[in-house]
Amino acid sequence: MSVQAVDLGHTRQAVRLAESASSASPQAGPRMLAFLAGQQAHAAAQDSDRLAALAHLKTAEIAMERAESRAKALGSYNPSALSYHVGQVRFELGDVTGSIESLELADRLRKPTHRRTRVRYNAMLAERQWQAGRMEEAVATWGKVLDDYPHVQSGRCDGRVRTLISSIAPRITNPLARDLYDRAKALLLR
Repeated sequence: MSVQAVDLGHTRQAVRLAESASSASPQAGPRMLAFLAGQQAHAAAQDSDRLAALAHLKTAEIAMERAESRAKALGSYNPSALSYHVGQVRFELGDVTGSIESLELADRLRKPTHRRTRVRYNAMLAERQWQAGRMEEAVATWGKVLDDYPHVQSGRCDGRVRTLISSIAPRITNPLARDLYDRAKALLLR
């Protein structure tokens, strides 16, 4: 529930829920501990608690190292997911460039079969690249989003493509932006 709360901007509730989940799981394995600490870090960063965010990230990184050093275990929290949390913490703490680096790493580590996640998180990456004035990189990343988009059915992914269209609309005099805009509009109408 903390993941949903942080995504919706309900910061105090996100912090409370992340702390509660962690407290309720004292015997969690390293992969689950990494997830719980990563979520605590994201919520704390959104709450502008830099020290707590960084401390939780350190806990998540140590737990992930322990999880990865064991025989491959089943579990969805992996180094890509941890890199996503690092990117979110960096962004919430004002480090847009660091956030971009972490989200790029998360994408490189993410399995290509996780298309819905790729659409959502690469759209976020492109938005941050756009925000940082890195237009060509943003257009390329949004292109990857549009490559995956036809293979998913998700209201959240639809919303990301609508955000892409509204973000790029003011720059459609640029040929790269125009091509991307036209492609996104066509896919959204499918």
